[in-house]
Amino acid sequence: MTTSTATTEFDAREALRQHFEKNGLANFEKTIELLQELDFYKHVLAKLEQGVDLSNELPEMRNLKIPTAKKIVKQLIADSEKAATLVWESPIKLFSTSVRSSIDESSLLPCFDVLYAAKVSNEPVKIALKTWRRKLTVSVEGKEAACETVHRQLVLAGMRGV
Repeated sequence: MTTSTATTEFDAREALRQHFEKNGLANFEKTIELLQELDFYKHVLAKLEQGVDLSNELPEMRNLKIPTAKKIVKQLIADSEKAATLVWESPIKLFSTSVRSSIDESSLLPCFDVLYAAKVSNEPVKIALKTWRRKLTVSVEGKEAACETVHRQLVLAGMRGV
């Protein structure tokens, strides 16, 4: 009597694509939240510079003098701008990340072009992420063995909680 042997095929390239698609969607949503915060802070700064009293709308500002409030809001603007660009960075040092953003006049949302590049065993692996409105496309380039190594390192990093 023969027994069946369970076999499964593993496609590291597809696993990487799915991983970066999931993370890309989360990063995109976080970026939109940060850009909304940035717009809010810029609106508050513009009102403060016009001399508008915002103490009714923003109770946190009741005890602040105008110059202090402006300084705080400018710092919040800088922090939001920095956070919006850092959202796309990979927490794993294996990747170098390149992020470009643009605003298309036919869309209210920015478009992002993100490239994650890794080099394992002298073989490059490139993962390109592109957004258009709320649509995200991910492509993975590299030899299968290099993709498997990168995927293995992502899994290990996830187990370590990175």
